[in-house]
Amino acid sequence: MMLKPGLETEAWRGLVTHVARLVRTSTGARQTLTAWLGDVLAYGETGGRGLITECAVATGINPGTLRNAKMVCLRIPLSCRRDTLSWTHHCEVGIAFANPQEIERWLAVAEADGLSAMALRRRIRSHVASRREQRGASPDEASITAFQLMRELRAGDRMLDRHRAAWREWSPGAAQLALQELRAVTDFVDTMRARALEPSTPRPQDIEAN
Repeated sequence: MMLKPGLETEAWRGLVTHVARLVRTSTGARQTLTAWLGDVLAYGETGGRGLITECAVATGINPGTLRNAKMVCLRIPLSCRRDTLSWTHHCEVGIAFANPQEIERWLAVAEADGLSAMALRRRIRSHVASRREQRGASPDEASITAFQLMRELRAGDRMLDRHRAAWREWSPGAAQLALQELRAVTDFVDTMRARALEPSTPRPQDIEAN
């Protein structure tokens, strides 16, 4: 969504509210509307503290999804987006890379190779993992990993919440199997719970930033 420069704060907040209402009431074009919401949130950039939380409540969209949408729109302005690629393609690239040249390169790769969003995600993950092995993870790459991990965890959390009644009825044998198969998840939860109780331990800025 292209916005006119110099929009006053109240007009901007009104536009955010209007687009959020469209997202909530629309039965289709969800990706396009989420991209629009990302554009209007990115327009305010550092303004409107707490607005993402308000939009999440109004639209039913996870706050993390809205933060990602805002970040993607900041990194990939409308003039740099590809009409042949979906919003999901742009999210995969915009979340993984901050460098404009890398963003342009990966959008071009996705377009030229006709990659699905899932295939693009796999290729990006392989590229990032290979680069990290070659030179060690930089602070920026560690931040990217945190974003990707939180996105996957939120998706898993939503699925578990939707099927809460089902897994609460699992047999002891199924529960034991789940604990074995999801050992990394239980280790993660235990570690995060212990880390959260440590004094003066700030949360990653890129995850909680509005």
